[in-house]
Amino acid sequence: MPNVLVVSGPALPLLDMAEDMKPAGWDLNIVTSENSTDEVEFGASKADFVLVFGHGVSDDALRAGKNLKLVQLCSAGFDGVNTVLAGELGIPVANNGGANAIPVAEWAVTMMLSTLRHAVIADQDTRAGGWMRPELDGRDTWELFGKTVGIIGAGRIGSTVARLLRGFESTTLYTDPVRSERAEGFGAKRVELDELLSESDIVTLHTPLDSGTRGIIGRRELGLMKSTAVLINTCRGPVVNELELTDALRNRQIWAAGLDVFEQEPVDPTNPLLKMDNVMVGPHVAGKSQESYPRRVKFAFENMQRVWDGGKPESLVGM
Repeated sequence: MPNVLVVSGPALPLLDMAEDMKPAGWDLNIVTSENSTDEVEFGASKADFVLVFGHGVSDDALRAGKNLKLVQLCSAGFDGVNTVLAGELGIPVANNGGANAIPVAEWAVTMMLSTLRHAVIADQDTRAGGWMRPELDGRDTWELFGKTVGIIGAGRIGSTVARLLRGFESTTLYTDPVRSERAEGFGAKRVELDELLSESDIVTLHTPLDSGTRGIIGRRELGLMKSTAVLINTCRGPVVNELELTDALRNRQIWAAGLDVFEQEPVDPTNPLLKMDNVMVGPHVAGKSQESYPRRVKFAFENMQRVWDGGKPESLVGM
């Protein structure tokens, strides 16, 4: 039976699910941030698989994993693993197969609606005894219905956003190195990045973080956007240059932003973005839901079982 090294945060609910859902006879060796580097590397040296809940895998652990057949992530993002090194070592890397696409897409749309309607301000002001601040009286609020929404990255999450936007009768644009037939099936039109930025009322980011997407939104790109535009980021903080976004928001070069992710996490409490009324923030929670957790674990074990049985893994991001 396979030996699985589980790399996790110390309190994630995924750990309990993994114990309950693992195939009969499978051995899970759980390590967290509380374990030493040597313990993690020793675990990797004995493992057939590495199952990652929330944390990455170090280069040294990959090198120690002489018998590794797959690094299986429970996240959509894969920036916590050196996929180039994994490829050189002959270790495939797979993400979660879209298991969290629905909650991330729903949270992206939630942030669109919340920024357009100043939902956070409405809640805070009403609780504080206020009533109908100027931002809320209709002169500075907007509808999502009928707007042009640009999706950067039309994989499983981005195409799910396109699906949800059909109910708002939006004009949906997307940009992606690979054509997305699924997004196009939901009415999205593929365009170049600059056209998407200049035409969209809302720009939402759903791209992995890699060398090609780091800082993909900076001063030049923000300058192409409408002064009434909203930027939504639920993927990875470093795809946006935060300093240049802060300037754009402060100078009202763009209208608002919804940010679930930051360059530094946990976010520095002195980050000026946290003090802006035209920014809605979250603590990297877009993909977390009661429904998505068992989907992630189920996909992970099925993918590892597929490899153990001699098949090829699905949802590869490396190799």
